[in-house]
Amino acid sequence: MVYAYSDFLGDMKELRRQIEAKIGIPDAIVCILRGGMTMSHMLALAWNLRAVYALNAISYSDANVQSSLIIENMPAIKDEHQKILIVDEIVDSGETLETIMQKFRSAYPQKSFYSSVIFQKPTAKVCADFYLKQPAEWVDFFWEVDMLEKKS
Repeated sequence: MVYAYSDFLGDMKELRRQIEAKIGIPDAIVCILRGGMTMSHMLALAWNLRAVYALNAISYSDANVQSSLIIENMPAIKDEHQKILIVDEIVDSGETLETIMQKFRSAYPQKSFYSSVIFQKPTAKVCADFYLKQPAEWVDFFWEVDMLEKKS
């Protein structure tokens, strides 16, 4: 399935509404690179947040096959940021989200961490705090489809 920009824009508005209703505006966003970049940018603009952290989480090969999880560049969260939203585009197996949430909660037990994705697979071992859809098939995001040439 191709996830188009028009769907994304509406979904970001809905996700923003849900997050604000439940936890208010977060103090900071942690973007899981690369999937969470576009979402983090949009949410940061919506909330006028400049506190956007990023980390690398790699678990897929170029052939869309999940492999071992590599997490790099864990950010140091500033003291004034107490309510942090961790953003990625999808929870597939749940391994990435579970590991990242555990790392942050262990490193910063006095802070509150929440997770947000667009797509949540029902078979994942963990569920994001905020999600909008449960995909029935592989999702090709507009930022991938529009920027990558398919090899034939």
